[in-house]
Amino acid sequence: MGRPRIQSAVPTGQVLGEGRVPVSTERLGDVSRLLRARSFWVEGDSKAAQRVRANLQLGSAQLDPEAAAWISDGRVPADRLGISLDDGTALLGPHSFGFLNNIDGIAPLAAPLLERPRLGRVALVVPRRDALPELSPLLGARLLGVSWLISVGDGDPSEVLRFLQHDPATAGMLVALGKGVRAHTLLASLSGKPAVVLLPTAHRDLGLLRAVARRSLARVTASFEEWLAHGALLDAGFGASSGVRSGSRRGPAHHRRSSVLVFGAGADLVQRELETLRMAAPVRVDADDTVAVERALQRAAEQSELLILCGARDQLLELRPERPSVLLDPAERDRLRALLVAVQTVSTPAAEHAPVVVRAARDRLEAVLADLPPPLYVAGEMVQSEPLSDHDVKRLLNAYGARVTRQAPVTTTTSALRVVGKLGTPVWVLPGLPPGEEVTAIASVETKDGLLCETQAEVKRQTALLLGRYEYVLLREVTPRGSSLRIRLRSERGLGATLRVEPLLGDDERSEATLLPMFADDAQALAQSWAVGGDAEQVDLLATLLGQIAACVDEQKLQGDLVVRLAAEPVVIHAAGALKRER
Repeated sequence: MGRPRIQSAVPTGQVLGEGRVPVSTERLGDVSRLLRARSFWVEGDSKAAQRVRANLQLGSAQLDPEAAAWISDGRVPADRLGISLDDGTALLGPHSFGFLNNIDGIAPLAAPLLERPRLGRVALVVPRRDALPELSPLLGARLLGVSWLISVGDGDPSEVLRFLQHDPATAGMLVALGKGVRAHTLLASLSGKPAVVLLPTAHRDLGLLRAVARRSLARVTASFEEWLAHGALLDAGFGASSGVRSGSRRGPAHHRRSSVLVFGAGADLVQRELETLRMAAPVRVDADDTVAVERALQRAAEQSELLILCGARDQLLELRPERPSVLLDPAERDRLRALLVAVQTVSTPAAEHAPVVVRAARDRLEAVLADLPPPLYVAGEMVQSEPLSDHDVKRLLNAYGARVTRQAPVTTTTSALRVVGKLGTPVWVLPGLPPGEEVTAIASVETKDGLLCETQAEVKRQTALLLGRYEYVLLREVTPRGSSLRIRLRSERGLGATLRVEPLLGDDERSEATLLPMFADDAQALAQSWAVGGDAEQVDLLATLLGQIAACVDEQKLQGDLVVRLAAEPVVIHAAGALKRER
């Protein structure tokens, strides 16, 4: 095994991003002391422990049985700063494979390290070793510059992320989530520097992790190649300002965001990928013509913010472009495609990262609240939760502009005929149900006892039958057929109120979430997940409806459970809920 090249450290006071110099990491406690350690003790005879010893001895770290930093394939002593290579608990672990401090050339790492990755400004935080490909050789092959590679194993990454938020050598983070991630601690630790989150293949609540990452302004992907591609862009300094998102952030009008140059063979392959994504054709350059190479680089630097340079690795390493650049072999099609998709993602203006503002129609809102029964008292205490009927929930939503089914309660056949004169036929004649908590239960009873009436005579007869069993009858317009979503309000530990969106029926087990208050980019992301066919108008209509629902349940402290029909104009067709009264 050859001795890895140890690169010089990034200057401690180096300025990041928008002129901000992070504070020292020395005040961050045990995790900082472990990651900044210069001496370690490795306990155990497993292959992992042996590999850690070998990697440490290739760098400048000391092996010292009295060291505070202890790496073990067994139990880590309680008085040591520990890394657990097995199933023990520790600062990093269980099942951590250690870390690489690429700034100081120290690698207590239980993974192959034939050559250190290039020194850069991107930190990787990853779970256990078998969750990802071997990263160290991969980073070297990709020429991805890194400051840190830290494995938290099955542990919570939040303390490591806090350390990196303050680390002067780190400008961005690639975070692969694993078994130990917790949504509420992730939210508190992910916000700050630009970050790209790789979702785990399995987790009890992927929708909530996506919601937390969006709220933290991190980019989210389930593709390993796309994750690394975004890392390459961060390393190049392209899109690093994504931590502040408010509409478009395009550069000067004469600058394109990126240019692709191909040196030598492979231009046709690259062009096909660019055409697929409707991007500008590549610039073909004769790699053996030094003058042509220099002119092409200079012209591209004048026109673009990022250069994607495709060609033979040895030739590319000799180039000195004046713009941030990413180097790759055009034959690496998956990597090329992922990089181009990442460039498009970064270059596309995002929805505003700010709370959705919806103003309720005060007269309608006050009318709904005035019609509710007076508060109920039990043993002298006011019952704070007021159950609401389907009709009352929809009236509240409609006060915030939400599209709900046109409907009206009736208590006589005469009033039913007046209502059907406005709604038209066909019309649903449904039982007037008492307030309930589960919208699916309400929909089930309506389906069982309700009837779709084609004529006024049918309306009159069905109304009379239902009034013999129910206090009132509900007449509701017929909505177009289509798939339906269920939207529920839930409270999450450490996060507060969240909205959950999931299919009402079918084999689709997806579940999406958003934190309240809802932000505009959240509404767009959820709408894009569910809008039929991905039509832009459908996305905007659904995003608007989701924002109106979120504003209503958040402002009125409404416990909601809704069904939304994804028609040409999305509409709330079933509703259940309870209003939280203030004392």
